[in-house]
Amino acid sequence: MLNITELITFKAVVEKKGFSTAAEFLGYSQSNVTKHIKKIEETVGFALFDRGWKATLTKEGELFYKEVDNLIDHWKSVSNVSEEIGTEQIGEIRIGIIEPLAKELLPQIMKWLQTNKPKMNAVFEMGNTKRLTDLIQSNELDCAFCGENKDMPAELEFEKIVEDEIILIALKGHELSSNNSTELKDILNYPLIYGDKTCLSYQIFTQSLQKSNLLHELKTHYICSNQLLIPEILLQTQIAIVPRSIMDENTNEVVVLPFTSKDFQVEFGMVKKKKEYNYLKETIQSITELVRS
Repeated sequence: MLNITELITFKAVVEKKGFSTAAEFLGYSQSNVTKHIKKIEETVGFALFDRGWKATLTKEGELFYKEVDNLIDHWKSVSNVSEEIGTEQIGEIRIGIIEPLAKELLPQIMKWLQTNKPKMNAVFEMGNTKRLTDLIQSNELDCAFCGENKDMPAELEFEKIVEDEIILIALKGHELSSNNSTELKDILNYPLIYGDKTCLSYQIFTQSLQKSNLLHELKTHYICSNQLLIPEILLQTQIAIVPRSIMDENTNEVVVLPFTSKDFQVEFGMVKKKKEYNYLKETIQSITELVRS
């Protein structure tokens, strides 16, 4: 198999009109130049030069010389692609992001990719923790930033990045907004709105009700799978159960009800498959460090 060094030597012999002048130009010994030419001839199966030191091309050598620049350019292209693959500069990274983190993380990650991996494509998948971990398990995502799933399959690993909490919110003027404290049983008298059964906020809330033996008192409730919309669609009598991280500072009409519970704490982090080899391992680690900072 030919290599680019031999092709460059052949080009130099032709253009410098001799083996000795090519050797001087390239900084090689003349024996090395001869060795390179012989290697090409053995590989292609024909002589490139007539015998003698005038470096006169054979007919086959003339035809080969016409293509040598293309061969060198192709080799350089292959070399560049190999280097880009080796440094994780090309390809596609598939990242899942849970809704509460999306608004903050998406701009950060895209800006980092544009600066550090300008040739890499990226696919972002929005969803809840259950959906994203399922997509990682089925190899449809490379990693995901989501909540900690207590029932996570053994083949996945969770790396904590930040803590959050589930809060109770209502519109200003709600009857409970003037209270100094709010109990779980208090909010069951009002229509509730929260994410679907796969959302951590739903799971944490219903587990707390069950723990307090209040699940049977749950009455009117509304399910919204897109938690980001909940503060915007909240009605006057409703109370919403959402992660604090989805709250927008500009949402002036919404207040957080005074409620504190250790059971309402939640951890967000990065989930990926446990495996020794991953083409995007360094990229995923860099993005994780970016998010953590």
